[in-house]
Amino acid sequence: MIPDQAQSQLGGVIATIRSRMPTLQPTEQAVAAVLLERSTEIVELNSQQVADAAGASRATVVRTCQSLGFAGYQQLRVLLARDAGYRAAAAGGAPSAVNPSDPASVVHATFLHVAATAAQMPALLSADAVGRAVETLATARRLLVVGNGLSAPLASDIAARMTSIGRPAEAPTDVMNQQITARLLSETDVILVISGSGANTSSVRAAAAARAAGAAVLAITAFDRTPLTELATVSLIATMPDLTFREEITLTSRLPQAILIEAIVAALTLRLGESAVTAKALALDALSDNLME
Repeated sequence: MIPDQAQSQLGGVIATIRSRMPTLQPTEQAVAAVLLERSTEIVELNSQQVADAAGASRATVVRTCQSLGFAGYQQLRVLLARDAGYRAAAAGGAPSAVNPSDPASVVHATFLHVAATAAQMPALLSADAVGRAVETLATARRLLVVGNGLSAPLASDIAARMTSIGRPAEAPTDVMNQQITARLLSETDVILVISGSGANTSSVRAAAAARAAGAAVLAITAFDRTPLTELATVSLIATMPDLTFREEITLTSRLPQAILIEAIVAALTLRLGESAVTAKALALDALSDNLME
């Protein structure tokens, strides 16, 4: 469960709140927003103070915490206090300001920001889910990869890389072709769907078609409790810890999912063993003929 990850992974509480905010009721979202905005102060605030700040009742604060998967406000409060201390330590060496007129300063600060948050990106990844995903990818008869919008390049990339390690994959770009191919899968096949929001209509329809065919559905996304994760056999959630659902749609960062794909390919390569080594050698032979001196 996600709360178990939140308890064991530093940064997991913030990531859990952000990933589940889209599924909360409006009054619960107001409470969650206070928890995020004042996370460093939560240790000093009781549930009534949080309720007052959110314009809600104390009962709503407790219900929000339970909707997020925690036992109650006190448990979430302790874990938020722990994570607040971790984030403060991690950000200790980060610059306090960026010069907007200096492009190099902005680029450098962006790298520092990613470095400071990278350790929290896998906070919602379950070890069991990762293991099941890699085993499913290794043993499936047929692998269909789907990604649309800004996730489309990631789908093409992982399909090509899977093929190069001896795990043939197909990644059609036409949405109708995706859905038709998905519907023609069988119980021995798998569809891997990449969607940052977990709500892309075309991608969700392909996942539903594969599910109807009896195929396994693997999801790579940034949010829990989305239309995609509801369909998924296994969900792999990687997210920027300070990215909201609105920002995921408007800023469309796919960096956590890109890093996760790197890691999944590496894990699958080890799982496939000698066959992957042989396939990579043959792929390099093919590539060498297309490189200029």
